[in-house]
Amino acid sequence: MALFADSNTLYQNIKAALPGWSFAENPSISDAVLGTIPSGKFYLWTTPSGEELVVSLRQTSLTGSDRVKPQIRVFTDNAQLAYLYAKHKNLRYFFFAYCVTPSASLKFSAGIEPSEYLVSIESKILPTTPGRLDIRSMYDNMSSPETRPFFRIPPAEHSCPSLTQSCFIRICDFSGSFTISQLENYLQYFDSRPYMTDLSGGYRVVFNPSALYNPDPSPLELPHNLLVHGAPGTGKSHFLDSAAKDLVAADQAKYRRVTFYEDYSYGQFVGEYMPVPQEDCAEIVALDYAGKPVSGTISGEHITYRFSPGPLAEFLADCYAAKLNKSPMKYILIIEELNRANAASVFGDIFQLLDRKQGTSIYKITTRSEFARYLHSAVSQKLTDKTIELPEDAFNEIKLPDNLYIWTTLNSADQGVFPLDSAFKRRWSCIYRDVAEVDSKAAFRPHICLPVLDSSTNSYIASTFDWNTFRDSINTEILKEGFAEDRCIGYWFFSEDEMTDIEKYTKASVEIRNGTGTYELSTMQNPLVDKLFAYLLQDVFRNTPASFFKENIHTLSQLRQALKNLAFNGTSIDIKSLTVLPEKSYAPRSV
Repeated sequence: MALFADSNTLYQNIKAALPGWSFAENPSISDAVLGTIPSGKFYLWTTPSGEELVVSLRQTSLTGSDRVKPQIRVFTDNAQLAYLYAKHKNLRYFFFAYCVTPSASLKFSAGIEPSEYLVSIESKILPTTPGRLDIRSMYDNMSSPETRPFFRIPPAEHSCPSLTQSCFIRICDFSGSFTISQLENYLQYFDSRPYMTDLSGGYRVVFNPSALYNPDPSPLELPHNLLVHGAPGTGKSHFLDSAAKDLVAADQAKYRRVTFYEDYSYGQFVGEYMPVPQEDCAEIVALDYAGKPVSGTISGEHITYRFSPGPLAEFLADCYAAKLNKSPMKYILIIEELNRANAASVFGDIFQLLDRKQGTSIYKITTRSEFARYLHSAVSQKLTDKTIELPEDAFNEIKLPDNLYIWTTLNSADQGVFPLDSAFKRRWSCIYRDVAEVDSKAAFRPHICLPVLDSSTNSYIASTFDWNTFRDSINTEILKEGFAEDRCIGYWFFSEDEMTDIEKYTKASVEIRNGTGTYELSTMQNPLVDKLFAYLLQDVFRNTPASFFKENIHTLSQLRQALKNLAFNGTSIDIKSLTVLPEKSYAPRSV
């Protein structure tokens, strides 16, 4: 059964369903270019923003019902006048055909109801266009019951030579009730004229989803999905930070950093609904007081829920807006400690988008409604070209654009990390930071200050040794015990401030031991113990401490006390007698 009995009934329902719009028939027109156009040949619909649209709404007719496929015709006389008027006035123009003929008479398959759709004819309708068009081939694309709210029929899929293309716009929901949402979106954001071969009449810019994924002519040298891994202190974060800052300084990119941790979630990374307080919210209440009704307004703070975007959602909005604004800006999201969280879970459905070709996702995903609405609002606000109007469903399906770069760091040797499965890892380009590759010019400090006992004077000296030599010796012992290279320590294991703290602590402990100074060592930081030796004792040699430490040292407290007192179990001790490192580990400081 047809949704409406005829096109006029449909028109009246459209008018009732579009509050804020105004509707009128064209007045009588007498113009040197257009000639004479009688009144009532087409409609002038005005949007809430005041834009005037030219609309021709015609009902289809049927002929040749004895044929295998009867003709479904639409008359174009009034549509021709509407087109000429729209082109002359540079207004947007629409030609809609509405079919109320029963599907049985049309000889359609059971379950197809053509009145559930409007056909928008996206073509030039000039006086040279035949007075009637057989658009049967358009409807033949509905070979089975349709559920799509909108679909376009390109020229290759129909046999009407007078038409460029057309589309079907659903005007009812799945329960069969009339709904205007798809048609309203179409009227707000589309125009028949951009699909014509003759654009001399001009047209306004409309949203084209492919504009979000136009190829970037100048991609960055580093990959779009980059995973930098290696042992602690190999400069993973420094490498990415330097690359990003260089691009920012050249005004080529913007970047932000986020760190994953064990409880980090999809909602924090992408976005989620969050409770938000709203102050001074007014609410009308009705009460019974002493048997009498009382009503009034109360105000105060209420809680509402709103989509709170995560760093990925915010960057995606920036990326999409840059694409539509035709900006060459790149956006770099740096994720530190990728495997400290369950990365596949944090990425969620975005995981599918990491398969990228030349930076753009190969596949697309359907976004959650609240995420899609956020992107629509955020991108709209960032557009510099105000003629671009985004339809509400612009981000119902998305891909990652090629101006978004995701760079990450991880260290698989750390405790408490989540393993990355092969499906996740294969979507990343990898750079391994080798513990042996050191640019000493970029080092924070070239030496480390350690306590040494001078046997000739039986006093202690705060000696400076070459840090790289000392570090290499530690790594040699790690590898000798059969541990993987990612357990080794890199050149930048200590920061510049930490090297300074080690030197201060060493000098203070030496002066106390020699009786020449007084310090409260318990309040001083000593990264040598609290960072390096803690890592070696608790993460590397946790089951075999004697493989690295001497004097039956098994706990971190013993290490702290040994370096604090420079003695252990009543015996003097220094850095050389505390570990198994050979004498060659203590090369003098290089100048």
